[in-house]
Amino acid sequence: SLSEGMQRMTAGDFGVRLPVETRDEFGDLAEGFNRMANRLQDLYATLEERVAEKTRDLGERNRQLAELYGVAQLLNEPAATEELCRGFLRRLMGLHGAVGGAVRLFDAETRSLHLYAHEGLSAEFASEERCIDIGECLCGAAAKRGRSEVDVLDDVAPDVAADCRRAGDRTVAIFPIRLKGELLGVFNLYFSSSQRIGAEDRQLLEALGQHLGVAIENQRLASRDRELAVYEERSLLARELHDSIAQSLAFLNIQVQMLEDSLARDGRGEVTEVLARIRE
Repeated sequence: SLSEGMQRMTAGDFGVRLPVETRDEFGDLAEGFNRMANRLQDLYATLEERVAEKTRDLGERNRQLAELYGVAQLLNEPAATEELCRGFLRRLMGLHGAVGGAVRLFDAETRSLHLYAHEGLSAEFASEERCIDIGECLCGAAAKRGRSEVDVLDDVAPDVAADCRRAGDRTVAIFPIRLKGELLGVFNLYFSSSQRIGAEDRQLLEALGQHLGVAIENQRLASRDRELAVYEERSLLARELHDSIAQSLAFLNIQVQMLEDSLARDGRGEVTEVLARIRE
């Protein structure tokens, strides 16, 4: 019976079970065989499901890596800061199905967020949202807490995010833009329907916010380098002009002394010659 069960198991019949007829070593073997058969049957029954689940997980990981790589490549392209931000928003809107996006930069002196770049937003909305204080509305509150927020407007108070409601948005996602732990601003994604963003996508978007922070800071440093180069060039030119003027004045001083000497001796020929040099 045990031999027959093994043959059927080898052939792929995982439903085979052995009768336990005795309480000796053969009975123990039969019980062990049946436990093994139960385990194998369970494993094979869920194998296809587990393979499909792993395949989905792998596909999701590949999608996230592709998104991270694509955005990082975009942010490394030579472009003005505002155009980089617009390209960043367009890419994320396409990947996540958002109808609008915005980049708001933080002003530490005024403690406010300024709308720096936007996509898919009306001129009226951009005008109303051009500057908000830290702690004000959903974006200011998220910036004050320094963390990402995904707010479904149906779940918040009716008097909150009035501009977003008038624009037809149903969900506002807010993610910090950071550099070495310092808040540079936030970026928004606006959705026309109730949208839930999973933990993994939220972590990805937070990581992309850090990449954007690095790109913005690099642009600022490059701008400072250009300003410094212009300043140094102007300083060099000023020094050269100063030296040139000093030399000219010293020459004129000598010529004037010679002119005085010529006049004292009534040397009209020398006077004419000295005046020509002074005029030149």
